[in-house]
Amino acid sequence: MEWSVNPIFVLFDGADGGANNKFLKWGDAMLRTAICDDEENILLELEGATDRFFHTHCVDCRIQLYQSSENLWYDLQDGIYYDLLLLDIEMPQVSGMELAERIRDAFPAAKIIFITSHLEYAIPAYEFSVFRYIPKARIGEKLPMALRDFYKLYCLEREEYYTIEIKNHVERLPYWEILYVLKDGKYAVFHLQGGRTESVRKTLAQVFGEIGREYFCFADRGCIINLANVAGMDGDRILLPEGGELMIGRSNVAGFKAALLGFWGKQI
Repeated sequence: MEWSVNPIFVLFDGADGGANNKFLKWGDAMLRTAICDDEENILLELEGATDRFFHTHCVDCRIQLYQSSENLWYDLQDGIYYDLLLLDIEMPQVSGMELAERIRDAFPAAKIIFITSHLEYAIPAYEFSVFRYIPKARIGEKLPMALRDFYKLYCLEREEYYTIEIKNHVERLPYWEILYVLKDGKYAVFHLQGGRTESVRKTLAQVFGEIGREYFCFADRGCIINLANVAGMDGDRILLPEGGELMIGRSNVAGFKAALLGFWGKQI
């Protein structure tokens, strides 16, 4: 079973930040995830939680399900690669522990999250460089946090972040944490999740070109917004997570609304 989000293949018209809004193509990079558990109900629960997380963060992701650890290992031997593997520990045939050891030796860059009912495996699991260990009884609580931490690392390893350099200060801002970027004189001010801000002495056009991701677009001439973090619209107000909002010029409302609906349509 597979799920993926198709990228939007259109280009930005830099002359107009309003009604003629368009996107930059993100690219064809895809995160590949395997989930292996011999219990079908757990397998589907894991798929649903993983699907929701990556969908929410607009990650182009393919999820492959396995009820047999041997079948997963056969695919790995055939050259199929996964960036992330969610593995049950106690499975017939090849155990999750044994599979993790093989994966560590053959694919050291792949990350493993163990899912199990057996707490006694937590300590030895880390011998195989397991990224996280999650009890089956707490999947809904723990898995989203583990996926969040994994995705932060994944972004850093693949340069899915914007780098700010100011004198001796260097910081990497993961794209998914950016809510919007505003023009403030000669500066572009990044407004981030959690209420943080960071500034860089660049034009919005420079920042937009450097980001180059399909889910960023101009809301108007003075604002770049991350569509993945937009909760909705109310008139000329863009609704953001945690009750935040952003006003845009009335002349830009129709263009931005069309852009937002087009983006949402691609996520369904």
